Amino acid sequence: MLWEFSAIIRWIDRKTVKKYTKLTKDLIQLLVDKYLAHFNDYDSGIERDFCDALIAAKNDAIREAKDSATYLTDDNIVMAVFDLFYAGTDTSLTTFLWSLMLLAYYPDVQQKLRKEIESLIGDRIPTHDDRQRCHYVMAFMSETLRYKNVGPMGVFHKTMTTSKIGDYTIPKGMAVFVYQGFILLDDKNFENPDTFKPERFIDSDGHYMTTRSPAFIPFGVGRRSCVGEKLAIADFFLVLVRFLQLTQNYDIVLDSHHD
Repeated sequence: MLWEFSAIIRWIDRKTVKKYTKLTKDLIQLLVDKYLAHFNDYDSGIERDFCDALIAAKNDAIREAKDSATYLTDDNIVMAVFDLFYAGTDTSLTTFLWSLMLLAYYPDVQQKLRKEIESLIGDRIPTHDDRQRCHYVMAFMSETLRYKNVGPMGVFHKTMTTSKIGDYTIPKGMAVFVYQGFILLDDKNFENPDTFKPERFIDSDGHYMTTRSPAFIPFGVGRRSCVGEKLAIADFFLVLVRFLQLTQNYDIVLDSHHD
């Protein structure tokens, strides 16, 4: 983040910056090669993966003359794949690690999760449809994303024209970001925000609240909100539930030598 805002720090760290830049370019080139390989042997009757889905969306937009066709360029498609795998891998892993810490720190929450999974799913492998029934699991996931948001700065936006935000004038082309980490922990938006409480996402009928506060923005806001939100939620659910199933004979506890 300091590199983004300070040319002096980029110069001081120039060796690391150069190495990081090369690694990023190499990764993007790898994805370009993968995309071109998909594009060259693309078959509209077979959707093999995310690349094929994006190619299909591009072709549909062009054929139907949709406004989105302007944005579904090969370069943008490659960067969408980059965002999904590069940004999604690290954030999903870190979120899951936080969930393990929270399970250990709040044993009563852990037991509620295990009880719900045992009664509704049992030992079978969970499916996406189970999310509709596992209300407490979904509430735990939402509270984890709020309480320990792993991308508090969100995704950077850029002003397309000179704009005003409150009393401030933002020039055209300026980088702008939403400090979502502050919003998620602001007592104006959530009661006792510094308290980990999955029940805040449970309604009076004991159901997971699908309609939530506009301040619940762990995946960002606007057109540049996280492209992988649905995939992240789906994977988080499957991994968390399966982990708790496979550790049903154990308790996840904190190291006795640390608070």
